[in-house]
Amino acid sequence: MTDTTSEPAERQLAALRVRATAPQAAAADCLAFGHTLLQRAGRDKASQREALAALVRAYQLDACCDSTLLHTIAQTAFIVRDWVLVDSAATLLLERNHEDANALIWRAAAVQQRNDFDTAERLLREAVRVVSGNPAAGAPAAGAPVALHKLALCVKEQARFAEAEALLRQVLVLSPNNAHAQFDLSELEIRTGRFAEGWAHYESRVVFGDDLNNAQHALAEISAHWQGESLEGKTLIVYGEQGNGDCLWAVRFLPLLAERARREGGRVIFGHDGPLRHLFERMLPADLPLETSLETRPDFHCGLMSLPLRLGVFDATGWGAPYLSAEPARVQAWRERVQAHTAGKPGNRKVGLVWNGNPEHIRDMRRSVPVEQLESLVSVPGVTYFALSPGRGETVALWRAKGLDVVDLTHHFQSGFDDVAALLASLDLVVTIDSGPAHLAGALGVPTCLMIDHVSAWFWGDESRATPWYDSIELFRQPEIGAWAPVLARVRERIEMTRGA
Repeated sequence: MTDTTSEPAERQLAALRVRATAPQAAAADCLAFGHTLLQRAGRDKASQREALAALVRAYQLDACCDSTLLHTIAQTAFIVRDWVLVDSAATLLLERNHEDANALIWRAAAVQQRNDFDTAERLLREAVRVVSGNPAAGAPAAGAPVALHKLALCVKEQARFAEAEALLRQVLVLSPNNAHAQFDLSELEIRTGRFAEGWAHYESRVVFGDDLNNAQHALAEISAHWQGESLEGKTLIVYGEQGNGDCLWAVRFLPLLAERARREGGRVIFGHDGPLRHLFERMLPADLPLETSLETRPDFHCGLMSLPLRLGVFDATGWGAPYLSAEPARVQAWRERVQAHTAGKPGNRKVGLVWNGNPEHIRDMRRSVPVEQLESLVSVPGVTYFALSPGRGETVALWRAKGLDVVDLTHHFQSGFDDVAALLASLDLVVTIDSGPAHLAGALGVPTCLMIDHVSAWFWGDESRATPWYDSIELFRQPEIGAWAPVLARVRERIEMTRGA
């Protein structure tokens, strides 16, 4: 039977769209369509952008048609990361009222995207002053805890970690149950090796209700969240969470958990489905099965990233050895593909390359290397580079047209990360940004040059050129924000030193 409950609403939206997109549309038409679509968009970015375009047109037709329109435009542009529009809308709002706390925060976010941290920090400090002196000066979203939190993150991006931590602790004095502030504090603690405190604060992510996937919701309805209780006579399901890199990093703790369950007389199941599944299955103990759907009704559930806390892993020493393996038959097939592209090039080094990631990742702009800067690296003689990320064929074609020895075999990826792992195992070296392939290469023990931005993720610590989590990874850090040239120069030197070895 067809569900028709939403048909009137869809017809109304379609009619509003026709009126709003007509050449003779009035500001009221665009405003009505934009607001209606925005209310129904949820998290759908395409709908949010369409709504934003309608609201911008309404403003262009009549800037006075709605007293809150400019705020709605700035906020929606912030959500969809249209930073140019955020900057212009927030600037207009500040011309109206230089103490508009929300506008100060929005504009700070926009200018921070172009690495103007001096301006961003000045705007955020002004926002803190405004809301601290007059809590009613801005909307509730721009209260003192939020303004202080934004300032803390701005300071953190400048690698002033101690100052950022002090600001986050101020936020938690004002808002003790602020899960987002606890989470950001945890990352500062973990990166400096304070694991006991950091893992505990990292649990705050569990209360981000909107970020939970369907499996987590289902588990929460039928079982208790595991706090480390005895597993005697109990069944625990550990679910994969967050991104591929997080899962690749944390899956190493499952054998230790299986050992504990075995000792206590309990049972552990890994609930996971996706492109990493077969890689994980090969490393799991025989008594720790993997389920791709909710087949077992557990007593407890727990996120994969909670295992260090629950197992008392408060020292990273000894955790850097490889723990994943590529499928041997698949490795042989990939070695033949790789050799076909290096035949007649005796002594050529085979190097995997990742220079950018998923553009939806919140840090992708900072972690990715601009393609125009990469030629200094891919022009190293005696090296054949292999692109490791699908969808970069156009860039590879441009490099090849210039005579650069770069190959894209990603069209052969048929089995998720199993193929990526087999390709990595067929190479001499991997050069990558902070992404899933970096964690995979480290977990496989493949020699890796990891190019990381000035602040980077907590996995990589603060200053060392090595990470205790992966023995085969060497870190190459930006000396300052956005400075990839020194990183690329050092990686090139590293490759030239070992070429032919």
